[in-house]
Amino acid sequence: MINFTLLICVYAKENPAHFAACLESIAAQTVLPDELVIVKDGQLTAELETVLQNLQLPIEVITVSLPENVTLGPARAEGVKAARNEWVAIMDSDDICRPDRFEKQLDMIEGDPALELIGGQIAEFTDDPATPIATRTVPLANDEIKKFAKKRNPFNSMTVMFKRGPALEAGNYRYFPWFEDYDLWVRMISNGVKCANHPDILVDARTGSGMYARRRGSSYIRSELRMQKQLKESGMINAAGFLRNAALRIPIRLLPEKALAAVYKRYARKDC
Repeated sequence: MINFTLLICVYAKENPAHFAACLESIAAQTVLPDELVIVKDGQLTAELETVLQNLQLPIEVITVSLPENVTLGPARAEGVKAARNEWVAIMDSDDICRPDRFEKQLDMIEGDPALELIGGQIAEFTDDPATPIATRTVPLANDEIKKFAKKRNPFNSMTVMFKRGPALEAGNYRYFPWFEDYDLWVRMISNGVKCANHPDILVDARTGSGMYARRRGSSYIRSELRMQKQLKESGMINAAGFLRNAALRIPIRLLPEKALAAVYKRYARKDC
């Protein structure tokens, strides 16, 4: 079986109960990672520290403590550098892995050793993962993924596993609010990595009431335009593609929160 590292970043505003549920879903895996790298993105609350102290896994746990909050991209970059295996899996600190997530992904890798970047499908929930509210489906095959990436993130980022070497060659994670994952995938794809997504739901992703509020406004628009510029500079889209994407995506960031939520549910999600 392939050795791999699981990387999770956590910061002070995370809900301790959600973080504990995340870690419990790792313990319930049919195939465990060889090591868990936890990046503490700044000082944590006493409650979160207690969750970590109570963590019981039959694998090595490596803790990377950052003196201050640097946000997700730079925090994940430190975690990738700390990982000791070639394959690195990521997940968010409030999500729930399905018990066979890693088993299914490792089967994919063993079935096609040329793969370097893989993911899967997700179900979204608010309170109970047993009652999902929507699913987000992404394309499966390499060519479909690369075509999809020209317009939208082709991976559900909390399901991704990637090879550490190609990620570092592409420049690793960096500061890029809201788009740190998509940004790295685009750079890796531009370097020619082979991609795939598993057809099954691998992670139950927690959505909060503020999800849509965070995806609108001037700050998000600036990052959106920066992402489109990144797509253009990578050669994935041309000037016409940049203008088309901007014209389609920027106006919806100016919508009221409820209207933006309706757009996401209509075009980017499927109700359960």
